[in-house]
Amino acid sequence: MSVKGRILNTQSELSTAESKVATFILNNPEKTIQMTAAQLAKESGSSPASVIRLTKSLDIDSFTTLKILLSSDLTKKESDPKMNDDIKPNENLKSIKGKLLTSALDSIRETTDQLNEDEVQRLVKAISQADRLFIFGVGASHLAAEDISQKWNRINFPTIGDDDLNGLIPKLVNANEKDILWVISNSGQSPEALMAAKFAKKYGIKLVSLTRFGNNDLAKLSDIAVHTSQPKESPNRIAATNSLLAQFMIIDVIFYYFVSQTFAESSKALTASHDAIQEFKRALLK
Repeated sequence: MSVKGRILNTQSELSTAESKVATFILNNPEKTIQMTAAQLAKESGSSPASVIRLTKSLDIDSFTTLKILLSSDLTKKESDPKMNDDIKPNENLKSIKGKLLTSALDSIRETTDQLNEDEVQRLVKAISQADRLFIFGVGASHLAAEDISQKWNRINFPTIGDDDLNGLIPKLVNANEKDILWVISNSGQSPEALMAAKFAKKYGIKLVSLTRFGNNDLAKLSDIAVHTSQPKESPNRIAATNSLLAQFMIIDVIFYYFVSQTFAESSKALTASHDAIQEFKRALLK
């Protein structure tokens, strides 16, 4: 993920001092590359300690690495800012296609760039050792939850999806310590998602989350947290287009990795489910 993307993803969670440094970097990327941490602190009205804290908040290991990443970002062609605008009245089809394609590519690329491989490996290992996988998401996030449920059920893994706490809570009460609850919430702040997470913690169930990048409340509660990039969508978005594309992308990556790590069992189950569907389709045509 670009330095700009990291800053935009975590902006709401930065301290006042860190925000000053982040704002200066966004407005003066070329100048920042030539600075020391002390110089950046002075120019931004902050402190060297705040500069270092910001790099950690952005999940960058040092200020030197931040400058290297920033330099790399500047050599890449920037997307036209107008291509990320929301839809306008009487907009032509060509413009809409261009906007959606540009923002979709940006979201998918940044999501794969920032994907934490250690977290994915931990998640795949946890699922492979679990008895059942419960998935929860509301609104647009339920579409991602259904995608997870459909994929893992195809490989004969007991998977149950819910978008209603009234249906989920009884399952959690009767779950065991080898079950997993995977909660999807783009913001990581959805009241229903946080309530589901708290019930999982109460009953000792391993909690996995899928949220946008940043240390949001759902991620903080989770045993394993995977993230998408911050979607480029307007506050009054027409649809959760980019966040869903990013979620589907990361779910595909996790699923493919899971299948590769359990290849013998998963490929056998995939073949069986494929054959069953083909038999069903042939029966419909008779």
